[in-house]
Amino acid sequence: MNGEALASRTLTGYLWASRGRLWGGLGLALLRSLAVAPCPWLFQRMIDVAVPARDSVAIATLAGIFVLLLGVHYVFSVWGSNEIAKAMARMMVELRSRIFFKLQFLSFGYLDQHKTGRLLSKYAFDTQKVEALLYNILNQFLPNILYGASIFLILAVLNWQLALVLVLVLPAYGVAKYHFFARIQSTNHDARLAQEKLTGAAGEYISALRLVRSFGEEKQAEADLDRTSMDFARSRVHQSYVNAVFGTFWYVSTQVISLVVMAGGALLAIHGLLSYGTLFAFVAGLPIVLGPIQAFVGLSEQYFTGRESYLSIKELVDSAYVEEWHGTRRTQRIEGDLRFEQVAFAYPTAPERRVLHPFNLHIRPGEHVAFVGPSGSGKSTLANLLLGLYAPGEGRICIDGVPQSEWDMRWIRRQLAVVLQDSLLLSGSIRENLRFARAEATDEEIREAARQANAEEFILRLPQGYDTQVGERGTTLSGGQRQRLAIARAILRNPPVLILDEATSALDYESERLIQEALDRLSAGRTVITIAHRLSTIRNARRILVLHEGRLVEEGDFRSLLARNGHFARLVAAQKSDADLIDGSP
Repeated sequence: MNGEALASRTLTGYLWASRGRLWGGLGLALLRSLAVAPCPWLFQRMIDVAVPARDSVAIATLAGIFVLLLGVHYVFSVWGSNEIAKAMARMMVELRSRIFFKLQFLSFGYLDQHKTGRLLSKYAFDTQKVEALLYNILNQFLPNILYGASIFLILAVLNWQLALVLVLVLPAYGVAKYHFFARIQSTNHDARLAQEKLTGAAGEYISALRLVRSFGEEKQAEADLDRTSMDFARSRVHQSYVNAVFGTFWYVSTQVISLVVMAGGALLAIHGLLSYGTLFAFVAGLPIVLGPIQAFVGLSEQYFTGRESYLSIKELVDSAYVEEWHGTRRTQRIEGDLRFEQVAFAYPTAPERRVLHPFNLHIRPGEHVAFVGPSGSGKSTLANLLLGLYAPGEGRICIDGVPQSEWDMRWIRRQLAVVLQDSLLLSGSIRENLRFARAEATDEEIREAARQANAEEFILRLPQGYDTQVGERGTTLSGGQRQRLAIARAILRNPPVLILDEATSALDYESERLIQEALDRLSAGRTVITIAHRLSTIRNARRILVLHEGRLVEEGDFRSLLARNGHFARLVAAQKSDADLIDGSP
């Protein structure tokens, strides 16, 4: 990624910093303008020299030169446009890569406060607007400026007094800058924020269509989206109004200048102070000279929109809310010795409410520990802290006796395998989803992992077996099937530490029994942390840790905790309809 280019604070700075890769295409685009610049002069020579001399050969020669210049213009135009497009495509690939790279380092405290749709808007739509603007600047605006300037010089040679009238465009530009530019910038800023809000709301509701339909609240969701859409529509109307006023002002100003030039030229021609050929050259060249001004008007809305999009991207890329891990320590393989020392935590979105109060915990290598407790007691938060997705507000976590801050946490995460309550799959085949855990895994290793997770039986019944496409988020599979694939993915990683966050919550009792057998085999020789809601899954855990309102309130094995008749016993009683517990309770 061209980090120097993206380090620029402004869009023009970004363009200038990227000049090295753009010179080729831009040079060709500029040459196309120079190729046709002599055309008004050719017209002047035809009328003032060839026509009075009745020289048909001269007219044919000048016409041939004109056609030749058009041919050169055509070649340079197509070639330059293609080179600019290829350079811009590479730049946008790198820009999107930089955005996604940054997302990997942003703290979840920041991400929790930004809707996925808003981040998607920066990744897809803002980069698209930046690309469209820069392409137009390079392929249209700058070549048109050179074209207009070249024509102006030719006209000035023909009659400098008349060409001087065109300088009247400067005060018109000053008036436009003073009265309109700040308003255009403000309206584009408001429109960009409204679009991000709309994209965020739409992304949220579209991803929650099942919830909306299940509750029968389509009208409520539609009304909410309509309000957001109306806010965006109002910002666009205001944006269009300001641009229309600005564009009309420029049109009237340039037409007045054109009128002054044409009327002045006509008077000079009547009095014999200007040749008809020169007047015709001005008639042909004047729209070209004023073209960059009209192009600037047409580009103004796109410029401020692209500028806002670039600032939006920079806001994300330059965000200081990154993970605080800077350690570099690695080893061949961690042992799985985990220690929580006076760890306390509150989420950044609600810093006044502690999710975990200070507590100490030591999990030894190869030990199977289970966290249980009601919703909101802090079970999943402990896993998030261990993974380094959040940093403890107080205390520290040590892995193999070394504080998290000294470890390369990205490497540590590759030493762990996680099976989440919401078993997320990526679009693609089953084989690709399993291989996501370990890119170099062989097909036989993938099949073995699926067998251990008792997933192969349903995989082989699918139309294309392991090559079956699972759809976005695995929607073509049942919840139990997705969960078993997630477990197979964890098995394939062969981690020293395994985290099971409600890993069997989506399974029926028979599937749960099969999976539990696989997990028991997998747990041998590893540190296993189970976060459980269904208490039947932790009967064989060596230690059960009971959390309540962010505090560790009980600790022991299944039978001893049940005998205490405390928090754990009440949790068991609340699940008395669970057949496994009823059959196995003392």
